[in-house]
Amino acid sequence: MTDTPGTPTDPTITAPDRRGSGAFKWDLAGADEIPMWVADMDFAVAPAITAALRRRVDHPVFGYTGVPDSYLDAVVEWERTRNDWPLSREQLVVVPSVMPALAAAVAELTRPGDRVATFSPVYFPFFDVVEQQERVLVQVPLAERTAADGGVQYAIDADALAAGLRGASLLLFCSPHNPGGRVWSADELATVCEVARREGVSVVSDEIHSDLVFPGERFVPWLTTGGATDRDMALIAPSKTFNIPGLPTATAIVPDPAWRDAYRRALAARMLKLPNLLAITAAEAAYRGAGDWLDAVRRRIHEHYLLLRELLADEPGVRVHTMEGTFIAWIDFRGRWERVDVAAGRDEASLSRRFGTLARRHGVWLSDGRQFGPEGEGFMRMNLATSRENVEEGIRRLRRALAEFAPQ
Repeated sequence: MTDTPGTPTDPTITAPDRRGSGAFKWDLAGADEIPMWVADMDFAVAPAITAALRRRVDHPVFGYTGVPDSYLDAVVEWERTRNDWPLSREQLVVVPSVMPALAAAVAELTRPGDRVATFSPVYFPFFDVVEQQERVLVQVPLAERTAADGGVQYAIDADALAAGLRGASLLLFCSPHNPGGRVWSADELATVCEVARREGVSVVSDEIHSDLVFPGERFVPWLTTGGATDRDMALIAPSKTFNIPGLPTATAIVPDPAWRDAYRRALAARMLKLPNLLAITAAEAAYRGAGDWLDAVRRRIHEHYLLLRELLADEPGVRVHTMEGTFIAWIDFRGRWERVDVAAGRDEASLSRRFGTLARRHGVWLSDGRQFGPEGEGFMRMNLATSRENVEEGIRRLRRALAEFAPQ
């Protein structure tokens, strides 16, 4: 490995102590445990956000609020300058957060018993939102390929996708991909689009990580592929981008007027139409004034990813998936866990769970890869959006757990 993480590029990006602040990932952790599971950054938010919140809190009334045009304009300008995506106010529907918005879309676009597809592994609430609404979940396995840097990354198997979409009504798409860290290329999106159109399947694209891409990568919005139908939509949010998930809000981009009207009615029927005053305040401030902060955060996360690869490079049978974006690394332990003694009670379906339990005893809490679908067995997900000290110590603890679980 020739990559050298070096010294952090921007010392203004800090990770303050969050214990006792209502941060459940820290409050649920043991006294000496580093929680690196949930996708919640530890970085202090941009000054523009805290300044805007202080100004608003100085007004002593916090009543019902609408969505100001200034907020919609901020989203439009952000997408135009960041992602070369020309939008209009009229296409935007402000929603409480991504998953309730996605659930409403599933309810409106499908009926009980319909087949709803998604790739696997993927962000596991996708599975819940399908099955809890009595739809039939179809998991399309992602393929693996050699990445440009010689590592491994996920790829889309067009034949597997075609088989999965046959008879389906809807595809839930995660772009960029969680947990694989892929930023799908225009060619890959064109493949998905061609198969979905051929099978008559609508697409809802969860693009919550779209602004968290690494240097040299470019995010391509689903709705710019040229093949989107009038029932397609995308979902974006400032929560992951600017580390404000505790002030949740999101935006659905719904270009077709008829579908947009129907979607607004679906949200209203579920009482999902009133925005949160402070969430809108924080989000608009972020879109208008936190771009430099975000660029520094992306550089920091990329440094931590390179550090992770460097420190795990000499671990036999362990591979870190090549990350192109997001802040959650996907680590493949399958080659190493083949060494686990069958006579000691090896259980293929529980290796990820068993290792996660052991890692916690060593003081680092990761996400069990099996949560993300059957293809996640043998993997663990690791949040890199924390202090360098936490990343270094978390990796040391991970290696100690690995040495106990599957000795070389």
